Amino acid sequence: MKVLAVSGTRADWGLLQPVLALLRDDPRFALEILVTGQHLMPGSPSVAAIEAAGFAIAHRVDMGLSGVDSDAEHCAATGRAVAGTGAALAASRPDLMLVLGDRYEILGAVTAALLSKVPVAHIAGGDVTEGAFDDSIRHAMTKMASLHFTTTSQAAARVRQMGEDPAHVFVTGSPGIDQILAVPRLERAAFFDSAGLAPHALNFVITLHPATLSADNAAMARAMLAALETFPDAGLIFTGSNADPGAAELDEIVRAWVAGRANAVFHTSLGSARYFSALEHCDLVLGNSSSGLYEAPSFCIPTVNIGDRQARRVRAASVIDCPPEAGAIRAAIDAALAGDWSGTVNPYGDGRAAPRILSHLAAVTDPAALIRKSFRDMTNG
Repeated sequence: MKVLAVSGTRADWGLLQPVLALLRDDPRFALEILVTGQHLMPGSPSVAAIEAAGFAIAHRVDMGLSGVDSDAEHCAATGRAVAGTGAALAASRPDLMLVLGDRYEILGAVTAALLSKVPVAHIAGGDVTEGAFDDSIRHAMTKMASLHFTTTSQAAARVRQMGEDPAHVFVTGSPGIDQILAVPRLERAAFFDSAGLAPHALNFVITLHPATLSADNAAMARAMLAALETFPDAGLIFTGSNADPGAAELDEIVRAWVAGRANAVFHTSLGSARYFSALEHCDLVLGNSSSGLYEAPSFCIPTVNIGDRQARRVRAASVIDCPPEAGAIRAAIDAALAGDWSGTVNPYGDGRAAPRILSHLAAVTDPAALIRKSFRDMTNG
């Protein structure tokens, strides 16, 4: 079976990689990879990282993302994703497209697959994040996909509730947990040296993305930084925002704040090995990234989740939610540092998601038959 896997950001690549490694090495599959979105933005290091990990990139669809915070620009970029992916599908003629998550870059690719009559396998459908437009994008992709690999039983129930065939809905867990187990981490001294920061008594990993349904993301960023002002002795490792509307403004605010502070550094991206090393050697995750809910619990460190971007996503006990206000963020950090998180259980699986996904893909004997879907009505009792 020929599978075209699509990645638009460093985040979805890290989650997809365990599945793609199995597909690449399995003679039953012919894997092609298409990159788009953030991967092809000027200065992005992620394409080099993908190739360094032993993956060949067959297709590059440049969406023209430049960091300009304009709704019109993102609409135009999504249109370019549809067109570019459509051309790649016509050239490649895969049996199946494999995608993950909830990004507008991937929505463009899935739209092209629908129009090209290529069935889609979707990882992480059925999750809920009510504070971002990603929530609607994720559900839209569920309705365009034919195979569903969900992270939790709750997510699988939502996919079935959307009328999808229960025989094509599988609870696999998140392949991000597989990636945690597979990627070697740096020793403490080597990690902090690579991050360009001397280790402190307390060290925080911080990633803030735009909450795309909120009115003032800049105020959220400033509230977070005001809270961090009260921790002058903590080491602060910031990673860059994604390519959503408002991201450039957030990164600019953070970069300006970091400049001149000996206890803070900013990295556009740490990459998987350094990011997981950060989670292993730091004391707390702060911000509103899904990684604070998906990956951080596996390291038994707390996450302070700001605002509603991740609203209603399944949480481990180590996730502490707070409104985007300086005092509330400070109080949540204090509570996180005071807690004992050593027994944290990650609700997103056991690190065997990728083999489960591979097994379900291998069981598909007629991919073309997946294109025609029948809505399954809910019944009473």
